[in-house]
Amino acid sequence: MSITHKLEKYFFGYGLSVFPLLLLIGPLISEVFLVSTIFYAFYSFVKEKNYKYIKNKFFLFFLIFYLIVLSSTLLNFYNFDYSKSAIFFIRIPLFAISAWYILDKFEIFNKKISIFYIVFFLLIILDSIFQYYIGKNIIGNEILRNRISSFFGEELILGGFIMRLIPLFLVYVIINDEINRKKINYFYVALISLACLIVYLSGERTSFALLILLFFMMYFVIKNLRKFIIYVIFSFIFLAIVIPQFRVSDDLNPAKRMFQKSFNQIIGKGEEQYEEHKKKIFNKIYIFSHDHHGHYMLSYKIFKAHPIIGTGVKGFRYLCRNKIYILEKNDGCSTHPHNTYVQIIVSTGIIGFIALLIAFGFILKEIFSYRKKIGKINEFNGYLIAQGIMLITIFVNLWPLAPSGNFFNNWLSMVYFYPVGFYLYFKHKYEK
Repeated sequence: MSITHKLEKYFFGYGLSVFPLLLLIGPLISEVFLVSTIFYAFYSFVKEKNYKYIKNKFFLFFLIFYLIVLSSTLLNFYNFDYSKSAIFFIRIPLFAISAWYILDKFEIFNKKISIFYIVFFLLIILDSIFQYYIGKNIIGNEILRNRISSFFGEELILGGFIMRLIPLFLVYVIINDEINRKKINYFYVALISLACLIVYLSGERTSFALLILLFFMMYFVIKNLRKFIIYVIFSFIFLAIVIPQFRVSDDLNPAKRMFQKSFNQIIGKGEEQYEEHKKKIFNKIYIFSHDHHGHYMLSYKIFKAHPIIGTGVKGFRYLCRNKIYILEKNDGCSTHPHNTYVQIIVSTGIIGFIALLIAFGFILKEIFSYRKKIGKINEFNGYLIAQGIMLITIFVNLWPLAPSGNFFNNWLSMVYFYPVGFYLYFKHKYEK
């Protein structure tokens, strides 16, 4: 192996493996890596005259969706600052295709990366539990609004981050045959159970609900992992009962936030704004929080005025304060509608929304096809199992009912598209 090839492997191959962690450092490093990877991959396509990656139907769909996003934005031109998010959005799907190429070229599914993730999980698990009991984490970050955040400080995204790392970690240890159906590896059962516990203790209700959906789908779809998943679930239940018993304050009771607060939220109890507005929405019953209802009702008003092509990227934040759309007390006005499907239909209209539904439908079809295929295979094939995990991860990310961040934000876009590159790699690897 040449020095150049080694450098490429360490920078692009291992860099891709730990890319989700680069997002913790800030946007600059992750953006530099993202753009570098795209240029490297597409330069290689031309140099090697290998165009299978861009001739793929996934790439064609990404391109069509990007053109919809760009057209909607340019036809509703507000200013360049509002439009540049749409113009440069192309880098996100291109990164997914580039990731597929990188995984094809470099063998990165080795124990080095598995150990790296093990150390990271152990560090953040221990730090989170320390913060839960002491009130501060090891670097002094305090609990905010009765929520633990570990190294994320004021950003309350700990649960969502861990939830989305679990499938990736599972892929690495399965490929290395450290999890199989011949024996139960109790270390990984404990580690995954503790990671699930941190999602629970974080108080992030959406992340915890998506975690439940993730494991339900894996149990339903991937028969080879059922025994392992059962062990993880029962271990988690035990930990979720025992660990909170030693909390320093009842305000840190995760069950209270997860279940009691959710119930109170539905019936409109506990906050003045609920009491004030609950008679006006769904006959005293809230499907989501009062704030989310405001976002969705305002989105509906804006959508009715721009039904076909939408408002463009960032159109919602530009129009939500317009007196034509404004709700009572300016309810619902924000940077985005806090739901991917609502954001897409407002930003790109019916055209973009149909494209999103097609993508979700395709993933659902692929899941049923995969379940049928794996049901006929008795051996434990790591690449086939990994394919299923990544497919389910994409499905969970596209789940319609979950409140979400800004779809066109770098962080959330990576959450959606990063697993796609892995799925395409495992799918074609197994088919070979």
